[in-house]
Amino acid sequence: MAAEPTSGSSGLGPVAASPPAMTKEAEAALLLVQNMHVLGKQLRLPISYKVLERVQPKEQGAEEGSGGAMGADRRRVFGVVVHVHGDHAFKKYLQNCSSSDLLLYRGLLLQVETTADVSAITAARVQQAFLPKFENEGQDAAVADAVVAAATPTDGGGGGGMGTGTGRPTVVTIKHSGSLVTLSWDGGWAAKNSVANEFTAGGAALLRAHYDRRNPGNPAAAAAELQRLFDVMRQRRLCFSFEMVTSSHGHHGQLPAAEYLVATAAHGLDPATSAPAFLGWLPFLELCAELGLPANDTWLLAGGPMAAAARQALDVLALRGGPTAAALAALRQLVEEGAQTEPGCLHLPGAYPHDQWQGSRLEGFVVAAGQPLGEEELRRLRAVREAMAAARLPLPDVPQHLRSPYQTALKAALAAEAEAAAGAGGGAGVSSAGDGAAAPQQQAQQQQARVKARLQAAAGVWVPQSAVPYSAAAGEVKGRLEELLAGQAIPSLADAPHPYLALSGGGRLYGRRALGRLGTPRLQALLEAEAQAADGAGGGEARAAALREVAAAVAMAEDPTPDPLLVRAMRALAGGPEAAATLRYKKKMLMWTWPSAATAPAAATAATAAATAATADGGGVVGYSLMTFVLRNGLPALRQGAATYAAYVENLTRRSWGLPAGLAGQVQHFARCWAAWVGARGGAEAVDAYRYLDVAEPFAAEFLARRGAMAVSGRAEGAFQGVLICVDTPEPLTAALRRALAPSAELSAARLDANTFSKAMVPGGAMLWLQPGGEMPKMLRAFLNSGAAPFTWVVAAAPARGGGGGAGDGPDAKRQKGIAESKVRTVTSALGADGAASRLRQVVAPAPEDDADGAATARLAAELAAWLGRGSPLPRADPAVAAYFVTIPGAGKSAMTRWLEQPAERGALEAGGKVSVKVLNSDTMKRTVKGFNPNRYWQEVAAATDACLGGGHVSLAVADKNLVPSPPGNIARALEPLKGLPGVATLALVPVVRGPSTASAPAPAHQAAGADLYGGLPDLPFPLELVALCMMRTLQRKNHEGGLDGASAPAAATVVAMFAGFYRHKTLSELTSALRDSGLFTHVAELPIMNGDGAAEAGGGGGAVPLDVLQHVAVGLRDVNERAKPQLPAEWEARARELLLRPDTVAALQGLQRGLSDVREDMEKVLGAAVQTAREAAAAAAAAANGGGAAGADGGAGGGGGTIGLMTEPSLSADIADLAVAPPAAAAAEGGGATAATGAAAAAAAALDEEKVAYFSVAGLDEEALRAAARSVLPEPLHARLRRGALHVTLWHRNDAGTGGSARPELRRALMELLGSPVELEVAALDVSPEVVAAQVTLLSADEAVTAKSYHHITLLVEKGHTAAEANQLPARLAAGEPGVERRPLPGGPLQLAGVITAVAAEEPAAAGAGGTPGVGGKRPPVM
Repeated sequence: MAAEPTSGSSGLGPVAASPPAMTKEAEAALLLVQNMHVLGKQLRLPISYKVLERVQPKEQGAEEGSGGAMGADRRRVFGVVVHVHGDHAFKKYLQNCSSSDLLLYRGLLLQVETTADVSAITAARVQQAFLPKFENEGQDAAVADAVVAAATPTDGGGGGGMGTGTGRPTVVTIKHSGSLVTLSWDGGWAAKNSVANEFTAGGAALLRAHYDRRNPGNPAAAAAELQRLFDVMRQRRLCFSFEMVTSSHGHHGQLPAAEYLVATAAHGLDPATSAPAFLGWLPFLELCAELGLPANDTWLLAGGPMAAAARQALDVLALRGGPTAAALAALRQLVEEGAQTEPGCLHLPGAYPHDQWQGSRLEGFVVAAGQPLGEEELRRLRAVREAMAAARLPLPDVPQHLRSPYQTALKAALAAEAEAAAGAGGGAGVSSAGDGAAAPQQQAQQQQARVKARLQAAAGVWVPQSAVPYSAAAGEVKGRLEELLAGQAIPSLADAPHPYLALSGGGRLYGRRALGRLGTPRLQALLEAEAQAADGAGGGEARAAALREVAAAVAMAEDPTPDPLLVRAMRALAGGPEAAATLRYKKKMLMWTWPSAATAPAAATAATAAATAATADGGGVVGYSLMTFVLRNGLPALRQGAATYAAYVENLTRRSWGLPAGLAGQVQHFARCWAAWVGARGGAEAVDAYRYLDVAEPFAAEFLARRGAMAVSGRAEGAFQGVLICVDTPEPLTAALRRALAPSAELSAARLDANTFSKAMVPGGAMLWLQPGGEMPKMLRAFLNSGAAPFTWVVAAAPARGGGGGAGDGPDAKRQKGIAESKVRTVTSALGADGAASRLRQVVAPAPEDDADGAATARLAAELAAWLGRGSPLPRADPAVAAYFVTIPGAGKSAMTRWLEQPAERGALEAGGKVSVKVLNSDTMKRTVKGFNPNRYWQEVAAATDACLGGGHVSLAVADKNLVPSPPGNIARALEPLKGLPGVATLALVPVVRGPSTASAPAPAHQAAGADLYGGLPDLPFPLELVALCMMRTLQRKNHEGGLDGASAPAAATVVAMFAGFYRHKTLSELTSALRDSGLFTHVAELPIMNGDGAAEAGGGGGAVPLDVLQHVAVGLRDVNERAKPQLPAEWEARARELLLRPDTVAALQGLQRGLSDVREDMEKVLGAAVQTAREAAAAAAAAANGGGAAGADGGAGGGGGTIGLMTEPSLSADIADLAVAPPAAAAAEGGGATAATGAAAAAAAALDEEKVAYFSVAGLDEEALRAAARSVLPEPLHARLRRGALHVTLWHRNDAGTGGSARPELRRALMELLGSPVELEVAALDVSPEVVAAQVTLLSADEAVTAKSYHHITLLVEKGHTAAEANQLPARLAAGEPGVERRPLPGGPLQLAGVITAVAAEEPAAAGAGGTPGVGGKRPPVM
């Protein structure tokens, strides 16, 4: 980005001895800004400031020159851009800031006014800002939980969500894939980190185009609407935030069909502090409607059940890649279903239909807790909805010249520059050629600056009201402003007895500098006094406790008070920021949706055509997050090698997205396919991050068309598929096997667990080395039993022979022999007798002294590779059954399914072949499954159906959780993850009563005194005796996993009544018919769990349950309100417990329940029928595939009806199983050349173990720019001696004192989790000595683990006889004033660079003649 013109003479005077007088409001505004600045320093956050001076009108300048008095009164106005480097800084700031601090907004632009000589600040405030930074759901699920909780009424407020206790509806808006810009009433446009650039010009172009689109053919009306916008903005001192979508400002997830912008927020200024006061979403939408601004599509889901349903629906969409059409349809259906019971469920249509203007790929949604809705708010919402619907702009209705106005203007500017250059003989704008390398770069920068100037001039014509000129401030002015912002005294605080300002509207604003000046004793006294005052205030107990806790810590501290304690003290005194501002999160779209069989092309040969076809309606889509984060943002890591890239993807999927192992494995498969694709087309170096979609879209199209069956990491045709475990093999043999097989993943023995295995690793091959002498991994058995065993092959080396009968028989040798035998026994047991006979081979490795040249090792490795062959490719997916209980708590789900988990008890089910069973209890999984996300429970059920064992095997997954038909669409959403899975039968089990019931044939005892048990009750599928039995069982439970028992849950019976209420207005026959007709279930079965309590057919009997019990249960079912808190009065619960636990009631209900063996027998029959149906369907599908050519030799998808490939559940199915990957020659023929294909194969080397890392570094820097900067500082004789090859910043070295080796294992582990992550850094100076020269580095965007090293640097020059490690001593030598050692600043200012975190290990020599990969020097690539 070209720099703004620099302002003239700085005109600095000395800093004013005393601050100028200010109003209370101005003091408060300055104090907020100052507190933010100080807190950033206290937390050591990577925040920098860019200072620009507003160019004053000429008439003011004329006055300034006319006399000294006028010049002295002149004020200078600056814009200060607050640039936060790294998302982690926002989170850390939010965790530590107080209500007396300015929130660290994104795109924060301050307006600072000073005296003419910049001796003092006269005013400072926020000019414009985006909303505060917020997290993705995967990074902060607690926020998503809080949004759902906020939608639930808190005090029993009424039905329909309209009472005083109504919750805050969940508000869902589209996250458009674009760039953020702001527009303020007095400061013009700003982009995220600057003003007056290409982004702000784009904002101006698209805002003007928006009003032209609203007024087609009437520019005067468009101009009038635009003027009215600015009139209102000035009147109300408003700033608007926009999401701007163009195809010119860097590629995001998809090139838009047309350009547009959407207003996302607006803020005014708080009258007391001038802090941004953001409008609530309803006033904001009303303002957009009033001013004709482009609003966003907004969905409102009122009530806790609908909020939870929205979260579940968005989660399902995310794991399908969120195709726009499917996402919009799902939200529309949610609103329609919710509106049946909640009037607060609404859709407010946005100005620009996303599927028309953006495309089929949706970035995601922003989910927030809205404001409570009463009747008045609903009336206003309906009015806004009508206005927004009338303002909608379908793309076909917009003239062609208004669809991409900024792109048109940019092309015109570039054409004008080309014409000017041609007229000047090709050298326009180049003042001097300079050296040959710098001239083209200088010319490009000058051309960019001129293009930007043309665009800014055009922006002034498009929206003249926003044309505010700026120039870059001189360096000394920037330094002075930072000095004043950090340290200028606040007049009212200078001599105040307390460290706060009293605000005019009430409340206090504490000052961080004033707090620090108190000293430790006075700070302790203040904290204790405030704690005492809080004790006397209503509800102040929590604040008092927090104050005393900090006071106790301060009492132990020295004077002056350390920064961490000052931060804690400020938060305790002032309180944290308003929680409402943080109840927002992003839901990004992950994974993909396969194209339907009707639209999937047979092969993706024409890349552009396939890209279009693959994203058409029904044509499938690759999700935004895969395109942006895995493909585009992963390019720097991929340039460092496939292992670094794999580590980046692993950390992304597990750490940032929180995906389970299966889904993470699928993303790794996607990434490996991309690495192979790019490697065959010139490598990652050839892909421009700003134009990556030119390469990525054809790749995504082929990935979809082949349903994931693509070349993996350049592996040869016929490569090994499966998991190879090398037991006690020596290093040379292991390395030779690694080179021969080129596995896509290498597993770490120390990090194995039951979640490590994913079938996604089978096609690319995986390798696990159990080193000689090492202990058997504790989780090896769990890993093998989790599904890896059928695909596992084992090479076990025999123990070394003793040398003559001495040491070989000693205790240590016997112990090593025992360990080796234990490893072999473990894998043999897991493989079974047949597997061990065919897939385990024991070998005797050549002794080192007998194989000096490595030839014998090479021959053995080749022999083993031939034996392994293609390994164990994934067979066709096994048929499966997914069983669901449609019922209420207490029906006995866990008891009825317990027998299924005992293999000896399943004989009846396994008559036709083996059946493996997984019973998934959500409460147990929360406690026992690491990283389990309860909101993805139904995805886990779908994943449990997946297996590829073959031989007639069937998987049975049983959902031990109540599946209820509320909120509307809930059952469909629960089964959505099964959509499209091949050969999965679905079974709905509905527990019922057998025989006459109190509903169908009331017994005489229940008709006494004219009793009508069902009078006033809505239709229900369960009679009262079944509900009573479930309530009694629930109350009798002990230590229930989910806490729903009589002792743990004070409202246990009420919860059962609430669940029964979810079925209201449906009889049993209506419920079962609806389940059958839904198309979701292949089987629906009624499962009798008790006998009815109705009259016997002969007219007598029945009526065992006491009448008063049934009457009380009926009252609960009639009055229960699941949207209220509590759902039933406490008095009802107390009486229910008394009645249901009465001995006569217990005896009657227990007498009606059927024996568990009888229920099991019935259950066996329905499960057996479902298993048989699944087998028959699978056989029919296989026959059709074999007869219809479903999968060809290339492993791609065949015609309709074939099984699908890589799925959104943790599975790879038959389309991937027979991977036919392009061999190097084929890859070269596709355009990449043999070198690229070879490089891709070489880069597939397995990742190293954490223990083997020699050092972590930031690599992938722009080395030529760094060397050019160094040459500008160093004398010419040193230029030729600058280090060649890759330059890097060392973050951790195993030889570092204090942090290396085993001193700080947590630091090394944290860096392992950051492999492949991008890092921004800055070089401001060179540290020069006669022996070594290093560039001083400041890390701008990095985790705390990255910044742990005290002196970050890049070693540029090392004289002979010295080492690079000597650079670590430069700071100490500088501090000591050693002659010849100095720090030389870069003359052109700091140089900003970007790189990625890599891990490096010592090079390992390859065995000679072992078939090393060409082009890698016979050594294992050291970069992870």
